Amino acid sequence: MEGTHRILVIGAHPDDADTSCAGLLSKLIDAGWEAKLISVTDGGAGTYRTDLSREELAAVRRKEAAASGALIGAEYQVWDYPDARLQVTLEAREQVIRCIRAFAPEVVLTNRPNDYHADHRNTSLLVQDASYLLTVPSLCSDVPAMEDAPAILFWSDGFQKPYPHQADILVPFGAEREELRVRMASCHECQYFDWMYWPHSMHKREWTREAQIEDLRERFFRSAAKERKRLDTKIRERFGTEAGKVTYVEAYEISEY
Repeated sequence: MEGTHRILVIGAHPDDADTSCAGLLSKLIDAGWEAKLISVTDGGAGTYRTDLSREELAAVRRKEAAASGALIGAEYQVWDYPDARLQVTLEAREQVIRCIRAFAPEVVLTNRPNDYHADHRNTSLLVQDASYLLTVPSLCSDVPAMEDAPAILFWSDGFQKPYPHQADILVPFGAEREELRVRMASCHECQYFDWMYWPHSMHKREWTREAQIEDLRERFFRSAAKERKRLDTKIRERFGTEAGKVTYVEAYEISEY
């Protein structure tokens, strides 16, 4: 691993890490970086189906995450913390510390700590609580401490309180990378073609898979165009005369930790 650039993405659920930052991930991987994706929870609560146990769904979601990671040549780990029950514990913090140290990334991507979902918030808190401790040798001493903590970046969201997401870093990309996001999301079939229809769009479950994917594609491209428009002023400030060549963009906030 010596001399290899590495990026680690830590999300709360299978499908968080890949769909939140597919543009940046794919650009770095194409440039020779090594990437690893983590779902801190097992995803076992993401269903309305009473005939499916948490364990059964978690097994499905592990397979779907692996398929998504394979599209970009990245390992996609799914941990065992129960979905919708993630807590900020010493056990979880130390697992995060060991994971980051062992992979030794230069960059870690995760949620911001203000979010509608407790699992998202707590994942962000676990990463931030681990940040300084990554360099403390006496803690988790079975994995060597890092000399310097990696940069921690928060992917974009629409939450306004206590403050809106800050676009410290802009990553431009083309339509082919947004199409890759659609393909990665489509690997998570039990989420995007079942759970996400609950409860107001259940009729879409009867559509053909081709129609479902096209519907998802329209949703993702519409969202990407909206984000491009929202950040237009910053894009023009950052890229100047080249701003017109920016088709889509991902924004990242730098954690002050």
